[in-house]
Amino acid sequence: MANEFVSETDALKKEIEELREENRRLYLKSVMYEQTLSASNDGFLIVGRDGYIIEINKAYCDYFGKDRKDVLGTHIYSLISNSKMITIMEENLAELDAMHTFPDGLTASGERLVAVTRMPIIEAGETIASVAIVKFSHYTINLAKTLRKLEDEVAYYRQRLNRYAISSFDELPSRNPAYAEVKRMAERFASSDLPILLLGETGVGKEVFANAIHQASGRASQPFVCVNCASIPEELLESELFGYVDGAFTGSRRTGKKGKFEIADGGTLFLDEIGEMPAQMQSKLLRVLQNQEVEKLGSEKPVQVNVRIIAATNQDLSQAVQTKAFRPDLFYRLNVLPITIPPLRERIEDIPDLACAFLAELVDAYGRNVCLSERAIDALQEYSWPGNVRELRNAIGRGFMMTEGPEILPEHLPVSLQEALPAVPLASEDKKLIRNARAESERELILQYLKKYDGNFCRAAQALGIHRATLYSRMHAMGIPIETFRRSTKRAS
Repeated sequence: MANEFVSETDALKKEIEELREENRRLYLKSVMYEQTLSASNDGFLIVGRDGYIIEINKAYCDYFGKDRKDVLGTHIYSLISNSKMITIMEENLAELDAMHTFPDGLTASGERLVAVTRMPIIEAGETIASVAIVKFSHYTINLAKTLRKLEDEVAYYRQRLNRYAISSFDELPSRNPAYAEVKRMAERFASSDLPILLLGETGVGKEVFANAIHQASGRASQPFVCVNCASIPEELLESELFGYVDGAFTGSRRTGKKGKFEIADGGTLFLDEIGEMPAQMQSKLLRVLQNQEVEKLGSEKPVQVNVRIIAATNQDLSQAVQTKAFRPDLFYRLNVLPITIPPLRERIEDIPDLACAFLAELVDAYGRNVCLSERAIDALQEYSWPGNVRELRNAIGRGFMMTEGPEILPEHLPVSLQEALPAVPLASEDKKLIRNARAESERELILQYLKKYDGNFCRAAQALGIHRATLYSRMHAMGIPIETFRRSTKRAS
């Protein structure tokens, strides 16, 4: 009996000693925990399921200009009226470096913006509290601001791309035979990997056409990358196209940078305004096109690339070759599959549809129900459009913003369009007569030049100031038999 008592006593003493040791360990953990929180420059907060503050450190209390003992045990909304700590628990959310703005007059310094990480505390599948770590560092806050701005910009441009991106040639409708013929030509060319040269005036939509070609090609799932050769300074163009390695030049990124050729690998690279490319870069571009490999600035190791080139210009590159402003070997390399996009003034019949499409985008974006008046459409069709489709889009944008009513009237359009409109509105019969007269006059002019040049379509089109494809389409629309002139040409030869 005595031995059993001694044995139980020893066991009890041992258990008490273990409890004391465990208690000491917990005490040391508590001391380390409190000292760590006190030493931290970041704010720390724990809120219980009922919304009352369980823990808060000195840095966070100092930020609000309050004593810790006065804050502990109070409800979170009594300290921070717009706190999300309860929402974090209710919706089981976690946020990493989210931006939080405190109400006016809450903080001691007057600074209101912080970066905060919040998360729920879960025990046995049940949310029992939420914890927040708040960063007051200006560096962290500025970094978070920059990140948020970049995320907003990415979302904005993604939305714009989704709205305006062309996924097929079907999204480029036209009633104009010349434009339809150019589309058919581009669709045929899209199936190859040969270079395409897009020709046309500023604003005709060369980038839109290039994107449609890419989407119709076997590279549609790969990147479509655009470079405007006229907008990048000469000294930066090489690094922009080919990239560079660490330490290539003063101010370069430590990690180096991929060039547009590498980014477009497997896809399509669109070189807009190729006629503006400096002579030195022309020779380097030619070497890349010949070898299908690029050398980054500061590197001697070439990188293989598989890129389909679409170039565009509003210049006469053959004339630039004659004046030695453009390398002839590069011109021949790019001019494998040329496509000339007709200007808007040669596509009068497309203007109402294009204008209504641009207006629909604005109506969708701003939620205002506005339409084009008949007189406004007349003004659009009477104008010569030196800025082409881009100018038309801008004119519709101006008209949309200027009108306060349900219709865009001529006076809401740019002054240049108002001046193109006849002073007295024409009746529909008169408009028809004028159109017929213009068509007949144009028909006579085409026949005159075809006879003058003995049925040589290229020379006749050049004299008329239009592309040969446009000449064919106009002859077809006017009932002028193309084969007759071809036969007469053969007889003459």
